[in-house]
Amino acid sequence: MGKNGSNKLYVGVDLGGTNIQTGLVNASNKVVGRHKVKTRAETGKQEVFKRVVKAVEELLAQEKTSAKEIGGLGIGAPGTCNVEAGVVRNAVNLCWDELPLGKMLGQELGMPILVDNDVNVGTWGEYVAGAGQGYDDLLGVFVGTGIGGGLVLGGKLYRGHFQTAGEIGQTILHPDGQLGRRTVENYASRTAAVNIIKELILSNHPSLVSRFVDGDLSQIRSKALAEALKEKDQLAIDVLSNAARYVGVAIANVVTMLSLPCVVLGGGLTEALGETYLKWVRQAFESAVHPPELAKCRIIASKLGDDAGVIGAAHLARQRDDS
Repeated sequence: MGKNGSNKLYVGVDLGGTNIQTGLVNASNKVVGRHKVKTRAETGKQEVFKRVVKAVEELLAQEKTSAKEIGGLGIGAPGTCNVEAGVVRNAVNLCWDELPLGKMLGQELGMPILVDNDVNVGTWGEYVAGAGQGYDDLLGVFVGTGIGGGLVLGGKLYRGHFQTAGEIGQTILHPDGQLGRRTVENYASRTAAVNIIKELILSNHPSLVSRFVDGDLSQIRSKALAEALKEKDQLAIDVLSNAARYVGVAIANVVTMLSLPCVVLGGGLTEALGETYLKWVRQAFESAVHPPELAKCRIIASKLGDDAGVIGAAHLARQRDDS
């Protein structure tokens, strides 16, 4: 290892709108201890910050490790970030604006902090330890509550001049559409698919999804969608295959522009729906990418699941200390 990172453990944190995933990561990019708590974003930004601190402290206590033994901490936040300054510029679902998260965590935990976007760290995790290994150029696309993307170019995480690169979910599909009906995320995220399915069920379109949530449509999550798909529910097939088509077309646009050899597809919806979803995305991608030879680009499922962001964040913190 480099001069500073050595063989110390690093903490990785994947801060999501639903869960705070924390892990201790060793020099071989293996998670050797993990801890998960609910984010509870509705409690407010200060409470969420306190929950992050508590989650890290509980992880260290659980693993009988002190802050002095940790080389540093990397955290992926669900929003745009100024990585150099350690500031979360905007995290909509946490109501964070210009939050100096790096400084705040450093003061509370007494260790060096690296702050980056959650999908960036997830993509980086897949690059260094997961499905993206062996590709120095790749696109990561994570489909869940929303849709995010990350880019690795030339073996480095590419953030762009304004540190906002990779926002594939905000790609405009329908520029003339009304607000909320324009972007890939508007049409293809789990949130979008669930809203469409709810609307159709309430309009008397039959679906097994209702049964899998005991009639409470507010409880539709990826698991219920996966169960309906497994039972070949036609409404679920129609809505989810259409959502996958939009994701495939969006991926084709990026691959066409950058001539990439690999796309890693992850996120809660992707993982729940599995090979069928991947096949739908692939079909749409192949029909849209240009020139046709770019159909050789691999679209592969993420391997690390919840560990992707934890490993990626910890590795970025280690990498910074080694530089």
